[in-house]
Amino acid sequence: MRTMLHAGRGLLATVLMAVPCLVLATPSAAVRAEFGSAYERAQTSPDATGDSAALRAYVLYPYLNAQRLITALAKRAAESDVAALDAEVASFIEAQSDLPITRVLRRDWLLDLAEHQRWDLFDRYYVADAGEQALTCAGFQAKLQGEVTAALRTELAEFWAQAPQMPQACVAPFEWLRTHGELTPERIERRARKALDERNLELAEWLSKMLPETDGAAIRRWAALLRNPARELDAVAAKGGAGVEWDALLAGFSRLAPRDPDQAKRVYATLAKAGRFDAAQLSSLRRWVALGLAWDRRDDAVAWFKQLPPAEVDDQVLEWRVRAALWNRDFTSAAAWLEAMPAPMRDTSEWQYWRARTLELLGSRQQAEPLLAALAQRNGYYSILAAWRLGQTYKPTPRPFIEDLIEQSRLLERPGIERAHELYLAEQPRWAGAEWRVATADLNPEQQLQAARLASHWGWHLQAVTMLNAIDSLDVFEISYPDPFAKQIRNTASEIGLPSEWVYALMRQESLFNPRAVSPSNAYGLLQLLLPTARDVARKRGEPRPQVADLLTPEVNIPLGASYLNQMRERFDGQFAPAVAAYNAGPNAVARWLPQKPLEADFWIENVPYDQTRGYVKKVLWHIAAHTWNTQEQGQNPAEFLQPVRQPSDAK
Repeated sequence: MRTMLHAGRGLLATVLMAVPCLVLATPSAAVRAEFGSAYERAQTSPDATGDSAALRAYVLYPYLNAQRLITALAKRAAESDVAALDAEVASFIEAQSDLPITRVLRRDWLLDLAEHQRWDLFDRYYVADAGEQALTCAGFQAKLQGEVTAALRTELAEFWAQAPQMPQACVAPFEWLRTHGELTPERIERRARKALDERNLELAEWLSKMLPETDGAAIRRWAALLRNPARELDAVAAKGGAGVEWDALLAGFSRLAPRDPDQAKRVYATLAKAGRFDAAQLSSLRRWVALGLAWDRRDDAVAWFKQLPPAEVDDQVLEWRVRAALWNRDFTSAAAWLEAMPAPMRDTSEWQYWRARTLELLGSRQQAEPLLAALAQRNGYYSILAAWRLGQTYKPTPRPFIEDLIEQSRLLERPGIERAHELYLAEQPRWAGAEWRVATADLNPEQQLQAARLASHWGWHLQAVTMLNAIDSLDVFEISYPDPFAKQIRNTASEIGLPSEWVYALMRQESLFNPRAVSPSNAYGLLQLLLPTARDVARKRGEPRPQVADLLTPEVNIPLGASYLNQMRERFDGQFAPAVAAYNAGPNAVARWLPQKPLEADFWIENVPYDQTRGYVKKVLWHIAAHTWNTQEQGQNPAEFLQPVRQPSDAK
């Protein structure tokens, strides 16, 4: 699909000349480099000597000053010129209140003021911020310096009961609660139970020591059931369920059943025989057994689902009982359970596909074909499957995109967008994203679409696709499926002997083409490699041992990531779905999920027990189809990706 341009005749030439390629007139590379070096130094030193006139005029100079002030606060000694620094910070906050970094500077300054008990200045500049727990605590401590009303006592006690953790700034106000008798056993127990619900077992156990022995023991027993459900539930079952709260038992059982459904069945049988629990409670236990069996792809899962009363049939059961029936080829039960779904769920592409599929397998091909034909006209994973079942080539339908140069030029006039662009170029993704969110918060959907195009022009694909997702416009392929590393992908794939579209689709899913992406689990770069995995692949390739910095460069990351994907492909005999699943969940998990006999790929993918991995495989296949159409305007033959899933001929 080609971009269509929209601009008035009288303005089009002006717009094109004023904003060629619609990229802001940027400062020189020298100024940007000076900023980068100065900003890095500012992390450890507030020294501002040596700034050039060009740097002082640079649009990001306030960010440099803010970082210097943040560092100065962190390094401030008791004997330093307190008044001068406070005046400088206050002046900056008043002058640059719209910058996202100002929020951090204000927070750090207020916490510093609170630490030194300079409450008058604190009160003057304090702004409540629900996202900053430490600052909230400092605000409470400031209020405690004045008249302590009953309302303040209650507000602070309620905050304590909900607080997930205790930053240093919270110690003083929470200690005030304790010494003034506000931490009643009821409040302590409520907070301990909240900690259990959030799986914060250490906090729950610590709080339990502040409770009367009986109440504290109940909290500790609950924590033990969550920490080691197999051992603790055997002990509970041996006593017929005596001596443990029902909610604690159910919480532990919900942890056991997914890990070991066989033990869960044994514990259930013992508890049912003891006669201590009513029918509703036993049904809750059966629900977890059924789900555990389904996630383990067991042949008795369907029977357990059939035992559940309507009260235990939530969305999770509605979905997994159908999947279990499909895995076990009980198509009659699958069809009945599909019909029993609420209409909003049943009418989604996912369950419409499986309705058609079960009709097909029950011999009603004529009823199935109209459903499949309608699905095949849409975009998405299940539309690919529908085309496959019809024996057709799948052709996605991109949404036409009209590039509005006039609107884009208006957006470029926003100071926040200018700063976001420069911050992106300066490799400051945290602040770039924050500026972008603030600058685009008031845009309507059409303006957001044009803003996404701007970000795409800049190579900021993460922000572009994130914005498309927010306005449900991912079918604008021109923006959502860029190809910034086409040459590197093509060359690497050719060298390894791997389909290039596999590498592209994984990169699109893993990092949205951000070379410097780092996940919470410390996976790095375009193909999100863990350091041990990358080093193992490099060793097998006879290449130097990579460091983290190496994985943030496309030249290193793409060959290593593609090689690891190829290892997964070879391990699973070239099978697409298991190889992609293994890239996400690991080869050992996928090996456990393989069927004993060959199974249709759609059945296997639908029964992948990890929600993330199941969605991952579906998205990667969709990315391949969308990218192929966007770059080649060619339909996709789904059959090459949907061969029956089987055990490898030579398990490795």
